[in-house]
Amino acid sequence: MRIADQTITVPRHGGVLVGPELLRQVFNDTDAEVLWLIVGAPEKELEPGEELDQKLLYPVDPKQLPSELGGTIWPPTS
Repeated sequence: MRIADQTITVPRHGGVLVGPELLRQVFNDTDAEVLWLIVGAPEKELEPGEELDQKLLYPVDPKQLPSELGGTIWPPTS
């Protein structure tokens, strides 16, 4: 998992709490299948008519992969 500029390995059955001000990205750089449970909530409730700034969720591109997976095509074609 990448949190800001740091990459960590989350152990099996482990958990991570990430504050709302930090960017985070989960990825699997192994050949094994994994199952994640990710829970999140907006930092604040939106006012009626207010839209969420998508850059808060996807700073560059929702398909951008971490550097550890460089050369991988996402989403997979097969």
